[in-house]
Amino acid sequence: HLVDGTALAGAHGAAGEIGHVVVRPGGPACGCGQFGCLEAVASAAAVGRHYTELAGVPATAADVATQLGRDDLADRVWRETVDALADGLVIAQALFDVERVVLGGGLAEAGERLLEPLRVALRQRLTFHREPQLVTAALGDEAGCLGAALLALDALPATDAVPALDNVEAP
Repeated sequence: HLVDGTALAGAHGAAGEIGHVVVRPGGPACGCGQFGCLEAVASAAAVGRHYTELAGVPATAADVATQLGRDDLADRVWRETVDALADGLVIAQALFDVERVVLGGGLAEAGERLLEPLRVALRQRLTFHREPQLVTAALGDEAGCLGAALLALDALPATDAVPALDNVEAP
């Protein structure tokens, strides 16, 4: 969660972690120990897992996305995922009133196949809150890894032994 270009980490460093907002009580287990977290129902891993459970054949979120409009089960899984994500974003919008939501991770790799139905679902759920702009992360699925590396570099003592990142380009 950024305000005026500054990340707000909260009192314990976990502010803005909407992936662990419960959007489907009693839903699938999440790695955090809860059930029905947004991450457990609306991530790339969750899409692949859900389709695989229903169809009985292994699939990834990318497989599901490419089958949209040609496979009723893929359409159903995608719609359920978009609905859960929209529910989570409505909660986030009520809490943070953001101008823009940047979606990252594997699911965001679907681009407009995700964003278009998500915009519609979000619009249907919003009442008086302003609709945020939905965009995908510029660094794609690598954003988390790059952010973690930068945090690790920030934690190192300033010495000449640490190479400068001036000439490092993002993938």
